[in-house]
This record gives sequence, structure tokens and C-alpha cells, in this order.
Amino acid sequence: MNINTLKSLPVITAALLLGSVTAAQAQESGLYIGAGWGSYSIDENNLDKNDDVIKTLVGMQFSNMFGIEGSWTDFNRINNDGDRFEADGNGLAAVLSFPMGTASAIFAKAGQFWWDSDAAINNVSQSSHGNDLFWGAGLKLGFNDALAFRLEAERYDVMNTHIKTFTAGLDYRF
Repeated sequence: MNINTLKSLPVITAALLLGSVTAAQAQESGLYIGAGWGSYSIDENNLDKNDDVIKTLVGMQFSNMFGIEGSWTDFNRINNDGDRFEADGNGLAAVLSFPMGTASAIFAKAGQFWWDSDAAINNVSQSSHGNDLFWGAGLKLGFNDALAFRLEAERYDVMNTHIKTFTAGLDYRF
């Protein structure tokens, strides 16, 4: 590489960054719905297992960087040598997005999760409900301005049990 090429790298980099920021500002606010499917894992006493999780969501993007999202999440039942765990609940989260172009973004979220759970661990059965904080992060890859593929990882606490999820799904912006 010659000296002139090296001197032009900062200019080219700045132009690419400014172009992506300009494109990111083109993102529109609006209502969206979505659904995802994936797996969850818990590591609690004898229940070091994975199973399916499904999630539906509805959100409102107020700007290209901030929105709120409501969700319903169902953790399928895990059975392991007499121990079992089953839960579902509703969440409400603030979502902070970092746009990448006009239809894609990296995002982080945190909020409250209201849950119902039924479990039997170490021969102790318990059904209960409560609420705890949850948080997550993900990547939204837009096919166009309306439809996006969504990958997401989240962390929940349900009945003092730590749950980690990984889901893939779609969301549709109106």
C-alpha cells in the first residue's frame, strides 16, 4: 500500500460511517408485531436441561433508537427424573436500538416479566406467580421496511430459577 492510499483510508472510513448514520436516520417509527421460537435452558438442581420456548410480541418504535415492547413467553415443560418445571408470562420492556441501514438494527432491552410457574424440584411441588426483571439483546435483519428476521437472547428469573433463552423469528412493521 502506498502513502496516498493510507492517507485516504480515514476519509473513506468517515464517508462510510456518515453514510450509514444517514441511512440509519431514515428508519421510521411505528407499530410492529412478531413471533419467535427457540430453546431455553435452566441449570437448577437436577434440572440441567433445555427445551422449547415460544414468544409473541407487539412493540412501538418511537424513534430510530427507542421503543417499548410487550411480549408473551411460554416455557415448555421440562421433566427430568421426577423433577419438572413449567412457566409462562408477560413482559414489558424498553428497547434501545442501534440502526444498521434502513431496516436492520442491533438492540438491547430490559423490563419487567410477570410469570406463572408450576414446578416440582427435589420432591417439593410449588405453583406460584410473581414478577422479576428480565433483559436481552438481539439482531434484527430487515428484508424490507416491513418484514425483518430477528435473533434474540434473553435472561429471565422465574421462581428464583435462572432461565436463558435463544429465539429466532420474524417481525412485521405496520
